[in-house]
Amino acid sequence: MVRVALLSLMTITLAVCSKSAGNQEKPAAPEPAVGTKESAPTPAASADPCANDDPRFHVKPEEATLTIGSADGAAGSEATAAIKVVPAEGYHVSTEFPMKLTLTPPAGVKLAKTELAKADADEFTEKSLALSVKATAEKPGSYEIKGCFKVGVCDKDSCHPKKQPITITVAAK
Repeated sequence: MVRVALLSLMTITLAVCSKSAGNQEKPAAPEPAVGTKESAPTPAASADPCANDDPRFHVKPEEATLTIGSADGAAGSEATAAIKVVPAEGYHVSTEFPMKLTLTPPAGVKLAKTELAKADADEFTEKSLALSVKATAEKPGSYEIKGCFKVGVCDKDSCHPKKQPITITVAAK
């Protein structure tokens, strides 16, 4: 009987604490200065889309080959970088795994898409995965697009989720 009463008391205390924690007011955002426009925050050029990177989850050479091309072209024109995964002998690309490529462009580079998924793939079969990243550099120069690539690579017994940072070079003339 004492245990039931103690358990009830602990449950009520937990519920009250959870409710009061959820009711805490958040500070209001500062008002923009008069005569200025408030703009949406832009991602920092150094933002890491693949935070908490763990090399154990990178694509290993015995599993597959990951090729990251560069986007070369004229400033102001769209250039394309090809990304390709070709599994090694005895492996295949998982067409069931939620493949995703998340990109963070540097200042001066615009991307057609900052996230690519299965539907965006040029090819997505067990034998190959191919993606095209379309980038436009505003001015001549060399730029680096940082990204996080997630894909599944399987052998005959099991599938292995992969997650690793990538860098795409943009060279604009």
